[in-house]
Amino acid sequence: MALNLNAAHSCKFLTLNINYPVQVSTQLLLSIVDASGIDVSGSVNPLFTLTNASSSISYPIPVSELSVSSGIITIIVTTVAGTEVDRKTVLLHCDIDCCLTKLTNELIECSCDCAKCASSLAKAQKILLLLTSADYAIVQANDSEVNARPGFILDANSKYLKAKEVCDDSCGCDC
Repeated sequence: MALNLNAAHSCKFLTLNINYPVQVSTQLLLSIVDASGIDVSGSVNPLFTLTNASSSISYPIPVSELSVSSGIITIIVTTVAGTEVDRKTVLLHCDIDCCLTKLTNELIECSCDCAKCASSLAKAQKILLLLTSADYAIVQANDSEVNARPGFILDANSKYLKAKEVCDDSCGCDC
């Protein structure tokens, strides 16, 4: 089974690709959970049928149909009998990207080496390092053995939450 999950840079869509060769018609269920394992599937259709003629499905998931719009999202694919087939995780961080954009714009407008510019640069660097590290932890989770995944997801979530905390309400973009 090949399961791929990607988030659009705009954070408006998740693209799920399921490629699973089957001999007989097989029904698969989707579960969509956050970092805490809470269901966030909202109004997303959770049932798919694969046939030997159509053993590949590409399914766009509008983030607006989920009950969350940022943070860690895990898609779990199971058979209707409850056997887990695969799972993949993404990190939606457009809320924090907005904060980084605002900080970058402040830096572009800065014409001196004053304390305000230095603190904006330090804040932007810290946020970017945390997000980059969180994104890498997600890559590790998706590539790791099943028993190691929770640790990587916990690591990614703590870095995401710290980046969000550093953003605070000063960004004006729901940070």
